[in-house]
Amino acid sequence: MSDFEAAGAKLYVLSYDEVDALADYKKAHGASFTMLSDSDSEVIRSFGILNTTIAEDDHPWYGIPYPGVYVTNSEGIITQKFFENNFTVRPGAEQLVAAVKGEEFTLAERPATGEQVNVEIEFDGADLPIGITRQIVARFSVPEGMHLYQEPVPEGLVGASIELDGDAEGILPYTMIAPDTRPLTLGTDGHTLEVYEGNVILRLPIAQNGRAITKDDDGRWVTISGKVRWQACDSEACLLPEEESFNFRVPAAFTVMADMGPGEGRVPSMNGATHFKKMTDRRKTES
Repeated sequence: MSDFEAAGAKLYVLSYDEVDALADYKKAHGASFTMLSDSDSEVIRSFGILNTTIAEDDHPWYGIPYPGVYVTNSEGIITQKFFENNFTVRPGAEQLVAAVKGEEFTLAERPATGEQVNVEIEFDGADLPIGITRQIVARFSVPEGMHLYQEPVPEGLVGASIELDGDAEGILPYTMIAPDTRPLTLGTDGHTLEVYEGNVILRLPIAQNGRAITKDDDGRWVTISGKVRWQACDSEACLLPEEESFNFRVPAAFTVMADMGPGEGRVPSMNGATHFKKMTDRRKTES
């Protein structure tokens, strides 16, 4: 049973791969969810998700979709969607299960301590395999009457942000996910900025490309370091900018791969090399 089925959801997978390739995948992994083959990309095109970064003469990749997930409610209405423009990257299962359940990150109620903004930073996930996104989560408790600014801001102010260290080679940041804001017009110069108030949660999706992996006797690891920055203000004045550093050392784990050559983490029973050759031959014939 998949994590999604355990959450009470129905899972359907639409793939550019042929039927026998999907059958081998299900057998190799004991998958119980439905997998649909769209080898001619008819459904992919109708959904408008054909990967247009792939040239028509790029065999056998032309015809694949942008990798993504649609989450629907019981009436079939799309409530959330997750898409990547890099076909080697996928959203993590934690994000998708939370979306299916309609869960949001919540903060425990805590009394405001004067003008102090409290922040908690965590890595959301058990590991960081190549090609799977996880999230750095910053949870702010903002005292009543105060706010944080959303980027971009004029010179002299600091917007709330999650930033990776510049030397974090191999760790790839994506667009930060943030809650709704409200507009605030500054009386001094008439600038209208967007501000966060109350319990604010920022999330920075990240992935790794293999260059960040280190190995020791305990296994394969990825180190993720950076800082969270913010500046708290009220209707009259701003406090000094603040920042808090983070450093996470998490297992790199293995990405599931078929048997298209030697390497750690591959699944021989998926017959990947055979299916890859069939897909290549199919594209050549179609063109």
